[in-house]
Amino acid sequence: MNATGSHFVDVLSSWQGTAAEAAESRCATEQDAAHRIATAVTAQSEALTNAAASIGPARLTALAIADEAIASGFAVADDGRVTAPPLLSGNPVADLLIQAQLNEQAKMFEARLIPALATVGELDARAGAALDAATAQLGDTLEARVGSLGTDDTLNAPVPGASAADNKEYWDSLTEEQRRRIIDEHPNWVGNRDGIPAAVRHEANVNRFDDERARLEAERDRLQANLDENHFGGTFTNDDAALWYTEQKLRDLDKIEGIVADNPDGRLVLLDLQSGERGMAAFAVGDPDTADHISVTTPGLNTNIDDSFTDMVNEAKFLQIEAEKQLEHAGRDETVASIAWLGYEPPQTTGPGALDLVRGGLDVAQTDRATAGAAKLAGFYDGLDVASTQPDPHITALGHSYGSLTTGLALQDPGPGQPVDDAVFYGSPGINADDESDLGLAEGHGYVMEADGDRLVPEIGKTHRFGPDPSTADFEQLSVDAGTSPDGVPRDGVHSHSEYTRRGDNEEGLRMSGYNMAVIVAGLPELVVR
Repeated sequence: MNATGSHFVDVLSSWQGTAAEAAESRCATEQDAAHRIATAVTAQSEALTNAAASIGPARLTALAIADEAIASGFAVADDGRVTAPPLLSGNPVADLLIQAQLNEQAKMFEARLIPALATVGELDARAGAALDAATAQLGDTLEARVGSLGTDDTLNAPVPGASAADNKEYWDSLTEEQRRRIIDEHPNWVGNRDGIPAAVRHEANVNRFDDERARLEAERDRLQANLDENHFGGTFTNDDAALWYTEQKLRDLDKIEGIVADNPDGRLVLLDLQSGERGMAAFAVGDPDTADHISVTTPGLNTNIDDSFTDMVNEAKFLQIEAEKQLEHAGRDETVASIAWLGYEPPQTTGPGALDLVRGGLDVAQTDRATAGAAKLAGFYDGLDVASTQPDPHITALGHSYGSLTTGLALQDPGPGQPVDDAVFYGSPGINADDESDLGLAEGHGYVMEADGDRLVPEIGKTHRFGPDPSTADFEQLSVDAGTSPDGVPRDGVHSHSEYTRRGDNEEGLRMSGYNMAVIVAGLPELVVR
């Protein structure tokens, strides 16, 4: 018995009279009720634990089969029936033969999906019966407590596609208990939603690690089983490519978990291992909700989580340290949050297929991936502004390589203005803009850096494929040459496409390019080296 209970017994032993008798009777009643509740809750917990252990994998299996069928162009009904798409090529004989093959493939999907759904239903029924039996043990006590909860126990999901401002309004309208339940029970509702506080997004995304791993492992095992059973491998089903990307996402998840463990003060503000071929993520060094200055770095060609994200986060850390050091030198007690944003799929020249090199070369010469990423990036900028506790946080957009095009298009988002104050484009093929006014920036707040030895992507800029050549357009041209910065530190120059954000070879800190970015991020443009 705890100290409070012991004290209460001591009081009862010396308390006499009618009130004492009533209190003793009430105490016994409450103890009995508490015992019954504890017993029932234990039974409920066991029922739910058993249900999660059995239904979860079965549900993932059924969903994986349905997703595979849908991705292959088949229609899937709620009862598990699968319908092949109609084929009308104009060649009646070929249509009949291929349609027969498609119909046979649809039957194969049904043969897997219907039993899988039946298994889920049976397990759900068993779990429901066990939970009902446990709940019944509470009797009148539970009914009274459930009745007292009213309708406030209901959780409503946020509206899909809502703006950052609407998402903030949604979150602000919730009670602390509702917020806690959403983070614990529905982390996918808020983890990737712009306008939600960064700490909330981080906790929600970390809470998804185990479920994401289980989902990806189930998908990997399913695809591997398909390939093992198919004499033609992935020739006709593309399962081999799907397996490659699934295994890649598992490696991505490993890398993200490592980054979170190594940066306990950081914020995982985006985790998407579902919507694209490759994983996507964003990680903040520092707290963007409270920082006076926020930077967002968007990368380009061949950037992916497994190969690049750890370096991106480390470079964000170097940038934050340098920016805060410059603020300290300037006598300003202000903070910086630096974000590595890989919330889109840049062109890649590697992958599971022999033609991925060609595909990546074609992608980097097109605007499709940048346009798709720009819409997400624009929403991300808005979310930082909305979620900030600062009246008007200073936001700097940093775009490298093909990511500079994505950044430029994001700043031209057709919405009602954008919250970014400064932008730096480096190693850029073009940003589809003539000057700052095209980007919603004040004059003198758009910057370009291009090294003489950088000839990988900027050469595209000379063709004007993505608008004016950034190196000759009407933007502030910043130095990337070796020299001594105004703070007296010798800085290395940039000689290749990948060196702009890397530390110098002389171990003195960031290169001249990194120094220039840091003072702009810190809101100290008077200190740049042109």
